Amino acid sequence: MVKRIYDYEKYLGSSKKFKKFLEGYETQKETYRSYRLHLTKFFQDIKIDDVDSFVKDTRLMNKKEKIKYLDNLEKVLIAYWKKYNEESKGKTPYLWLTAIKMFLLNNKTFEMDNVFAKMSKNGHGNRAVTNTKTPMKQQLLKIFSYSNPESKALFMFQMTSGQRIDQVVKTTFNDIEGLGKYDKKGRDYEYPRIFYHSSKAKTIIKSRITPEAKKLLIDYLDQREKFIQTRKKRGEHRRNKPLDMNHIFPMDTGTANAIWTTMLKNAGLYELDPVTNKPVYGTHCLRRYFLNHFTDMQYGDFFSGHITARTREYRQYSDEKLDKVYRDNSEKLIIFESAPDLTEVHKELSEKDKQIQNLKDMMDEMKAEINELRFQKLEKNGKKLEGLIEKALNTKK
Repeated sequence: MVKRIYDYEKYLGSSKKFKKFLEGYETQKETYRSYRLHLTKFFQDIKIDDVDSFVKDTRLMNKKEKIKYLDNLEKVLIAYWKKYNEESKGKTPYLWLTAIKMFLLNNKTFEMDNVFAKMSKNGHGNRAVTNTKTPMKQQLLKIFSYSNPESKALFMFQMTSGQRIDQVVKTTFNDIEGLGKYDKKGRDYEYPRIFYHSSKAKTIIKSRITPEAKKLLIDYLDQREKFIQTRKKRGEHRRNKPLDMNHIFPMDTGTANAIWTTMLKNAGLYELDPVTNKPVYGTHCLRRYFLNHFTDMQYGDFFSGHITARTREYRQYSDEKLDKVYRDNSEKLIIFESAPDLTEVHKELSEKDKQIQNLKDMMDEMKAEINELRFQKLEKNGKKLEGLIEKALNTKK
C-alpha cells in the first residue's frame, strides 16, 4: 500500500487564510496537526489550488451571489462527506467535519449550520466500533515482562488508578500526594492519592494507586532523569516545544501509545480490529481491567472518573474514608506481588492439629489406665484390709 503524501507547505505558503487559521492552534499540538492534515487532504482531493478564493466572506456578498456560492459549496462538501464515509470508519470523517467547519467559520463563511447538521446526522456514526478486549492477569504479566521501569510505572499507574492514558501523561507532581521523598510536603501514604480538576464535569476526580504501583513509580522516579535525557536526544528534532518537567511522565499521548504498542508486539498480543484497524488491546484496556477488577463497581466508577449521579455523592467523603474503600476493594489489582499461598501452611497446621489430637487421645488412654490401676490397687488394698479386720475379730474370740 502506497503511503499518501500531503503537501502541507504548499498551502501554508500560498494561502494566508490557511496559515492564519492554523496559527491560532499552535499551542494545541494535536489539534494543529489534525486540522492541518484534514484540511490539506480535502484541498488536494478536490484539487483546490487557490484556497483564499475558494473560501469567501459571505457578509460581503449580495443575496444572489451568496445563494449561488453557498449552494455550490454545499454540493462540494456533501459529495466529499459521502466519499469520506465510504472510505473511512470511526471518528476520522468527523475530525475533517470539525476542521472544515472551524475553518469556514474562522473565515466568515456563515449560514452553513444546516449543512453541517445534515452531514453529521447522515454519517455512519462517530464512534469507532472496535472489537476491544480486556487482558487476563497472565497476559498483563507477559506484556509487562517487556517493559522498563518507566513504562512499567506508567501503565501500572494507569491500570490501578483507572484513568485514561491522556490523563496519566498530564499528571503533575501537584496532582499526587503521599510519594514520600517525592512528595513536596513529605507525605507518605500507603495508597497515594490522585486529584484531577475536571473542567468538563466541574468537579475533582479523586483516585488512588496501589502500594505495588507506588513502589514501581518510586523506582522509576529514582531513574527518571535518565529516561528524560534519552527521550530528549531521540525526539529533539521533531519536538515543537520542550518537555514539561513538572509532568511525572514527560511525554505526549502518542508516545505513550507507541510504547504500549511495542510491548504488545513483543508479547505477541498485538492484534488489529479488521474494521477500524485499531489494536484490540489498546491502552484503554487497562482502564477496563480496573473497572472489571475493582470489587465495588460503583466506587470503581468513582475512582476512574466516571461522573454519574450515583457516584457524585462519594465526592463528599473524606480522604480517609476513600483510602479505606480503595484498600478494601483493590486486592484484585495486584499484578506482581501475589497474596501469600497458605496451602502448605494450612496443611502443616492440619498435621499439627492431628498430632495434638493424637496426644490428647493418648493422654485420655493413660488417664484411663491410671484410673484402672488405681482402682485395682484400691481393690487389692481393700481386700487386704478386710483380711486384717477379719483376722483381728477371730483373735478376740
